[in-house]
Amino acid sequence: MPKFDLITPGWKRSDLETETLRVFDICDGCRRCFNLCPSFTTLLNRIDDHESDVSKLTSQDFTQVEQECYYCKLCFNHCPYSPPHQYDLDFPRLMAAWKKQRTAEDGATWRDTLLIQTDLIGKLGSLTAPLTNWALRTPWVRGLVETIAGVHQSRQVLPFQSETFSQWWERRKPASKASTPQGRVAFFPSCLVTFQVTDIGKATIQILEKNGIEVVVPPNQHCCGMPRFDLGDTQGMQRIAEEQCQQFLPYLEKGYDIIIPAPSCSLMFKREYPYLKPSPEMTRLAEQTFDVCEYLMRLKKENRLSLDFPQNPGRVAYQIPCHLRDQNIGFKSKELMELTGAHVHLIEKCSGHDGAWSAKKEFFDMSMKIAKKAVREIQRETFDVVASDCPLSALQLDQALDAPPSRSALHPIQVVRNAYGLPS
Repeated sequence: MPKFDLITPGWKRSDLETETLRVFDICDGCRRCFNLCPSFTTLLNRIDDHESDVSKLTSQDFTQVEQECYYCKLCFNHCPYSPPHQYDLDFPRLMAAWKKQRTAEDGATWRDTLLIQTDLIGKLGSLTAPLTNWALRTPWVRGLVETIAGVHQSRQVLPFQSETFSQWWERRKPASKASTPQGRVAFFPSCLVTFQVTDIGKATIQILEKNGIEVVVPPNQHCCGMPRFDLGDTQGMQRIAEEQCQQFLPYLEKGYDIIIPAPSCSLMFKREYPYLKPSPEMTRLAEQTFDVCEYLMRLKKENRLSLDFPQNPGRVAYQIPCHLRDQNIGFKSKELMELTGAHVHLIEKCSGHDGAWSAKKEFFDMSMKIAKKAVREIQRETFDVVASDCPLSALQLDQALDAPPSRSALHPIQVVRNAYGLPS
């Protein structure tokens, strides 16, 4: 059976349709993902409408299944036929291939093209932070934006910061370097941390330095490329992967590890880059990249993590993001918070945000419906803190819970920073 590959040059729509029917037929026989996401609900309903004859599925069926996929990647680990397996089934990348095909045939809308320009949006938003944040909170402005750009007026957006994380890093006094540091890391903050949730980056630096880790922040960083999956922009992601490898390889050669606080970005470095641009250098990049809590728990395993936590966070409702689950590293954030004395309730439910997907007016209501499963778990008990590693998942939970600013969901690294008693 020929293997279909998203990055193989020269494939045709007929190749894609053949592979899709093969995969859909396997999904019909398995149905393990029947309630996992909107794509599978639509797919299996359409298959049932055609009495399990996948050859009767229409182009409209293909399009709806593809557009309802927001690349959470839960199905990849959920699937018993994911590689390595003779069926070689990779549903998320199949959907990315359809996004690529749709863009090639119909072109990308200006809205979809704009929404993946996270560096540009971040820079403009931070430069005009007071005005932009006012506009994002103003109903008539948001209504106008929905009419013109198709971005749902109720989609809450993380506020932009006038001082970016990069600017904060450049102006702060460098920490005194230990003669024999416990470790060396190169920090990749992500677009969201750079321009919006800067405190997550600051908390990460505080905790790493408290534990004797030497930190560098390579200059001129840019988006990891994850948003480009929305358009199936393989070439753009390959270019970004090459650039990131060239940016960080000199640090890897000097013994630095890469630390990332955003699950979608660490997933790109660990999983997607080696797939998009396979090379020994890319493999090394992936192997030396760590989620921040994963890295701190490695310090704990090696008895190099300070366990001096004067503040107990109490009861924590912790939603683990889909892109962190896909990394198969266990529940490192949960374990780290538990070291502080916190009682952590794990929530393995998707928040349904996924960046640009939930911002589009045609998918916003669906995204909020997906979030209800996680929200119900939070509402069943009383918690002192709600936490999620993904700032967008945290935002989604805040919006669904109608949480006041004083009760906003935190990143686990902020929970740990507060437990250390470090100033925010």
